[in-house]
Amino acid sequence: MLYNSVFFITIFLPIALGGWVLFNKLSYRTLAKVFVVGMSLWFYAYYNISYLWIILASIALNYGLSFLMEHLKNERHGLRKALWLTGLLGNVGMLFYFKYLNFFIDNCNFFFHSDIHIEKIALPLGISFFTFQQISFLTDRYTGDARHYAPADYAFYVTFFPQLVAGPIVRHDTFIPQVVSERSGRISADDLYRGLSLFALGLAKKVLLADYMGVLVNAEYNNIPWLDTPSAWCVICFYMMELYFDFSGYSDMSRGIGRMFGIDIPRNFNSPFKSGSVKDFWRRWHITLGGFLTKYIYIPLGGNRKGRARQCINLFIVFMVSGIWHGANWTFVVWGLMHALAAVFETAFPKARFKKAWINRVITFLYVTLSFSVFRADSLSNAAELWRKLFGFSFRGCFPGMCNTLAFPENFAIRKFLEMTAPGLVNPLYVTTFLIITFTGILAICGMQGEEWIEKKGHTRLGGFIIATLFVWSFISLSQVSVFLYFNF
Repeated sequence: MLYNSVFFITIFLPIALGGWVLFNKLSYRTLAKVFVVGMSLWFYAYYNISYLWIILASIALNYGLSFLMEHLKNERHGLRKALWLTGLLGNVGMLFYFKYLNFFIDNCNFFFHSDIHIEKIALPLGISFFTFQQISFLTDRYTGDARHYAPADYAFYVTFFPQLVAGPIVRHDTFIPQVVSERSGRISADDLYRGLSLFALGLAKKVLLADYMGVLVNAEYNNIPWLDTPSAWCVICFYMMELYFDFSGYSDMSRGIGRMFGIDIPRNFNSPFKSGSVKDFWRRWHITLGGFLTKYIYIPLGGNRKGRARQCINLFIVFMVSGIWHGANWTFVVWGLMHALAAVFETAFPKARFKKAWINRVITFLYVTLSFSVFRADSLSNAAELWRKLFGFSFRGCFPGMCNTLAFPENFAIRKFLEMTAPGLVNPLYVTTFLIITFTGILAICGMQGEEWIEKKGHTRLGGFIIATLFVWSFISLSQVSVFLYFNF
């Protein structure tokens, strides 16, 4: 089920929120959690009901191991470690089977000239996110940093629909205490207003910016041989912005829904394009993934405690894991490698920076955008062809033709009028549309974060009018529903 759908906004969300508030008001706290778990499973199964057993099996495995750890906490340490390793292998094994087995077989056939054939395995929605979440919980159970929770609390933690499919990756120690607290289920008018406002801003990011940018990006990534250098650079910059508005918009909507339920979901973005280095970028982009990798991979490897050379190795490993986590394709491996090399370089040569902060920001943006052009490509050969366009210094006037993909309901009337009265002005209309979307995107990137804007301006009449206008405009545009990009990872 998609946040950016009429069914979710008008039917699913009101039922889920209404049931949560009602059962908590009647003091049926466990029933309230069970109700939301049921709604969350419906939310998940709405996409493909055949995948429902996967998340249920994952919950059963991890909760069962936590239960055994609880009843064996006074036994030998080796037994608890065996349970943890069983859970780790089970989680990673499930992720490998559904996400990487086809990729592994294809590469075995290529490198070893074998002829192994298996049926194509579809990627279950959200498996990367809820698997990482449960690995973190089980690891903390093993180290003694987490206690065993009641079944309803644990199931609520894993399945809570605002963070189920594409994150943010929520830690049990920040989430479950909110669910079991006395305040749980007591929703204030301020919670509802802030939540609805943040949801509306996230919806606008997705529908009015990311989806419109995606029209051009999708068309031109299928048209790489015909691009020239300026149009190729426009395409990869548009994709970088599309991905940001799509994923940060999803995260804003998730946080907004969580706020409506009285639950704080962690922030996943913090002005990443203001970063002055690749390491700084990852402190601002997909923050919860970075936090997971830091706590459960980087620090156990030694972090920065064993000298700079070891720190560089640890950073390299973490960024390569990040690349592989995103998908089963060599493009993700190369993307991870590019970020790994940049992070290692910045660590090994910390003074290799320009004195002007804006220069560091521009270089970081260009490097990150180039890396994400590989991330978006279907294959390495596709990425190589795109890079030949980026650095081939060819100028064939492709830019106006590229802009012709930007035919939207908002410019329909003007477009038809010009086609009848002044056909020569149709192309300038498309170029103007491109410039308006680009300028709006830059303003949104350079402006305040959603929560900050709501805090400072959202409670004024003008702020309320802007939020209402964006919501209505986005809602009217839902006839062009598209999935979120991170559903693919």
